[in-house]
Amino acid sequence: HATRLAIPPIEKTFQEFWPEANTFNLLDEGLLKDIDSLSSQQMNQRFQSLASYAIGTGCDAILFSCSVFSDSIDSVKKIFDLPVYKPNEAMLDAIYQLAREKKDLKMVVMGTSQLSVDSLSSEIGEWSKTNHASIHIEKSFIVKSFELLGQGQMDLHDALIMDAVKKNQNADLIVFTQFSMASAYQRCQEVSSAPIYSAPIIAVQTLQTRITHER
Repeated sequence: HATRLAIPPIEKTFQEFWPEANTFNLLDEGLLKDIDSLSSQQMNQRFQSLASYAIGTGCDAILFSCSVFSDSIDSVKKIFDLPVYKPNEAMLDAIYQLAREKKDLKMVVMGTSQLSVDSLSSEIGEWSKTNHASIHIEKSFIVKSFELLGQGQMDLHDALIMDAVKKNQNADLIVFTQFSMASAYQRCQEVSSAPIYSAPIIAVQTLQTRITHER
């Protein structure tokens, strides 16, 4: 994790969808602070060190929870021989499958971090061009919500996200960009006619399927 705010949502998701899993958390809050000062090689080494520590504990898989470090996570995948997942990887696979099935897909990429909204939108857009898919992306950055969560005001954080969801009901799909938004998922689903993809849920289900199958 690059922020402690991502820990409760993923822990809750494991409890709800795969309670038998034995999980633990590694946190490096310096990652977001150092993102502009470290070279890509230095950041890759940072992630590889984190992964090496995790593997030393005997874990069966690694799930990263910050979506802006895609390249560094790729560097981990190349070095270590165990399942390593980006936070949005399983969700993106589900999005791409939907895009293949639907000729014109209109989606809202919604987040409480502008960086995560831009990063995920760019990744989906690049895939769309490469695979000649028709995906129309609208960005939705929810101002102040992340700060409210950091102040412990989860209800207000969730309410802002729910308001944004209500305003974007003309989409085929709404995509939450961050693990930290998972607290609002259930309430948002109740007020949304558009399906909502939340990365932690899809990630946990994908990990469960893969790990139990390999065993």
